[in-house]
Amino acid sequence: MLPTPHLDRLRTQLRQMPELITLAHLALLPGSGRRGARVSGATRTAPLPCRIDVLSAIGPTSAAAVTDPYGDQAVEPGLGILAGWAQVVLDDRRRANDWSAWARPHGRATERTVSVAIKVLLLHLDWSADRPYARDLAEEIGQLHAHLNRITGQPFAGLARRQPCPRCHLLTVAVRPDGMRECSSPDCWAVLSEQEYADRAEQALAELAAA
Repeated sequence: MLPTPHLDRLRTQLRQMPELITLAHLALLPGSGRRGARVSGATRTAPLPCRIDVLSAIGPTSAAAVTDPYGDQAVEPGLGILAGWAQVVLDDRRRANDWSAWARPHGRATERTVSVAIKVLLLHLDWSADRPYARDLAEEIGQLHAHLNRITGQPFAGLARRQPCPRCHLLTVAVRPDGMRECSSPDCWAVLSEQEYADRAEQALAELAAA
């Protein structure tokens, strides 16, 4: 079972994913990469650079197999992770004979595979959080989110101003841009409001004083 803080974190990451994917595609526009040495040849202008790190993260977004005659494709393209996990969750829920597995998320029929995958994962998130693969799901989505966030210039600002966590007592809490206090310890991942943090901290200090 995925603990509530981990589940909240995963839900936030999935909701932020469409914006990160859009920014990643924008990063592939001509001229977005680093310019190399001048090129001479048959063309009048040098080819515009492309950010390979972004391209490898986006990868093919089709749920079907990708033709790779030269073996130079990544084993699992970044965004293929989303489609793969969505299929795992749907197949698992169908095997459980749960009618919700056949529910369609709201959207257009022309949406990309990745857009549908994110909606499917969000729709079935509470259910999948109780499955044996829940931690693997959260870990892979978290790694993909962190990678996309990094290569797109961190639109979702990283955490700063480390503070002690009143739950796990480690110096792992940082203030998020939205004002919430978030613990980065994998065994905790508590997310507290400013008042909740102050109350927990006061309680922890009282317990230490009484010990």
